[in-house]
This record gives sequence, C-alpha cells and structure tokens, in this order.
Amino acid sequence: MRTLLVIILLFVVAENESQASPIDAVDRRQTIEIDSVVLGETREIIVQLPEGYIDTPHRNYPVLYLTDAVWQFDLIAAYMDYHAHWGRIPDHIIVGLFNPNRNADLVPRADYRYPATGNGDLYLRHVRDEVLHQIDANFRTNETRILFGHSFGGTMTLNQLLTEPDQFDAYIALGSSTWVADRVLFERLERAAERSFGGAIVYMAVGETDGGATVPDGELFAARLEELRPQGLNWVFEITPGENHFTNVPEGLHRAITHIYPFVDQKVHVEAAGRERGALGIMQWFEQQEAQLGWRFYAQSMELSLAGYSLAQSDDLEAAMQLFDELEARFPRNVELVAVRANALGSAGHLSHGIAEMERAISMGENEGHPANRLQAFRGYQERLEGRIQSAD
Repeated sequence: MRTLLVIILLFVVAENESQASPIDAVDRRQTIEIDSVVLGETREIIVQLPEGYIDTPHRNYPVLYLTDAVWQFDLIAAYMDYHAHWGRIPDHIIVGLFNPNRNADLVPRADYRYPATGNGDLYLRHVRDEVLHQIDANFRTNETRILFGHSFGGTMTLNQLLTEPDQFDAYIALGSSTWVADRVLFERLERAAERSFGGAIVYMAVGETDGGATVPDGELFAARLEELRPQGLNWVFEITPGENHFTNVPEGLHRAITHIYPFVDQKVHVEAAGRERGALGIMQWFEQQEAQLGWRFYAQSMELSLAGYSLAQSDDLEAAMQLFDELEARFPRNVELVAVRANALGSAGHLSHGIAEMERAISMGENEGHPANRLQAFRGYQERLEGRIQSAD
C-alpha cells in the first residue's frame, strides 16, 4: 500500500510550478512579423511560450529555434512541452522560422539543381541580427540557444555552426544535405577546423533508408570530423535504424535531446552515491553533474524523488533528506516534492516529521493554487499518519 501511494504521488511530481496543462499550447503562441532590412522583406516567426511563463516573472528560459516552421513547429513544440511538463528537460521558448523559399534561405551556395539557392549566408545574418535580437528584446530568455534543422534546414544548421558557432550552444541537424552545392559544407569544415567551437554541442543523424547521397555523405562528413577533431566541439553522428528522411525527424529529435540533456539513469547514479557516501555523496553528485555538464544538467524531479524515497526506505535517511534539499533548492515551488518528502519520512517510520512536511505541502499547495484533488490526497495521507501515531499510543 505504501509503495502504491508513493507511485501515485510521484506520478505528478514533475508537474511544472504553474500546474498548467500542455493542451493550452495554442494559447501560448503568437506570430510576429519582422520587417527585415537584411532580406528586404517582411518575415514571420512563431513563438510558443512555456507553461507558466506569465505566472513566473522571475524566470528566464532557454530558446530552441527551428527552421521550416510550417512543417515542424507543432511536432517539436509538443515534444519539448511534453518532456518539460514531466520534468525531464527545462522549459523552453520555442521559435519557429518560416522559410517561404527554402532553397534561398537554407542553402549557402547556388546549386543548379535547385532554383534560387545561394542566399543561405544572408539568411544567417537575418537570423543573427534580427531574429535573435527580436526574441531577446521581447521575451525573458537566458543565454542558452539551440538550433534545429532538417534536410536543407540541417544544411543551414551546420552552416551556422561552421561560420559562427558562438551564436548557439547546441545544434541539431537531421537528414542534412551535406552533398548540396558541390559539398560546400565540407569546404567550410576544412576552413573552420582550426578554430575553437567553444564547447558547442552538435547532434547529427540520418535515417538508415534515407535516399540519395544523404547517408553516405553524412558518413563522410562525420569521418572528416573524426579526422580533424575540431577543438571545443562535442559532436555525435548516428544512422537511425529503420527510419527514412522524414520519419527520422521525431526519432532524431528525441535522440538529440537526450544527448543535449543527459537525463538517463540519474536515479541509479544518485541513489548509488547516497548509499555509498551518504549526504556527502548526494552533494558531491550534484556538484559533479553541474561541473561536467554546466547548463546541460537538469535534475529529474520525478526519478530523483523516487531515489529519495528508496533511500529513506533503506535507512539512508540522511542521504534521502539531502537529496530532497537539493531538489527543493532547484524547484522551490514544486508542491509535489514536499509531499513525496513527507511520504518518504512516513514510510521510514518518522511519523511526526512526515506529518509536518505534509502540512507544509498543503500550505504551499493552497498558496500556489494546487489542484484540489491533490490537496485532498495530501490531507488523506496526513490523516493516516496521525492514525498510526494514535494506534501506537
């Protein structure tokens, strides 16, 4: 019964501070027109704000920019929303770039097979000087930027990386046409190889059954990267099994995000640190993650809360409480974290402390407008703990 109760509590522990629902995404979107001096025309971008953006004016957010918004914005925005809602990655502002003439915007050199190609460098200038400025000036951004592109959008993404890598912190290039325009990206890779990329993160993938030259040229591009080993470039290239040029987009996006934000097995590692070295091990684990990953480290509230519960169950209570302290420092308004701490204390036999923590969760929840059914569940658990004390007396 106790295990079932903690599973119920943990099911919602990663809810965002605002408790907003991801289905209200359309209400968080706005379309912006930019009168581009660089391009000499008006361009549109679409912006989706994170859950709770309005209700948390103290927070600044990373931004994910993506090309081909007319095709891919809904998919990518929904994916990022979903994982942020369940606590696996930070909330992001999502910015979609509309490309009315993809050939012109995304390919940096003319290719006779594709009309109007060749304005890709001019488009990068538009993004740098006008789009990024517009977003930073009008929204609460932090210093982290991610650029996503697929197909010719992947070409644009790699062109940005090879010309001005410091404009973005991470790059996702899927199904990139590295073969286009007489392999202009290979030339730019050679010229850029001696520079420092400043720790940029790059994820590249092609679908196994992608047609034409995309797979073999992608392999050649990765092989040349391996030979050159550019300084300060953290890169991954994968061939995604069973996927084609288009089905690789959702699969590749997921693989990319799990590379940028390494959230797999956090629970296993932090729990081992707590069992081996107690509270000190917990503190050291967080310090090591932040030192190694920097902005890429994002504590998994759901998995790590479960680790705290497990540690409490196995008499590593000091380590468990240190873990909850670390999580609350990062998520100070997350009511469910406090409730799971209360559950962990109660399950470990520390009934009065469990009651006190549940009272704190209820008080926080009332102030935060936490869902009524959750507050009712909290009160029910508090009553059960009180009943256990009375039975012992």
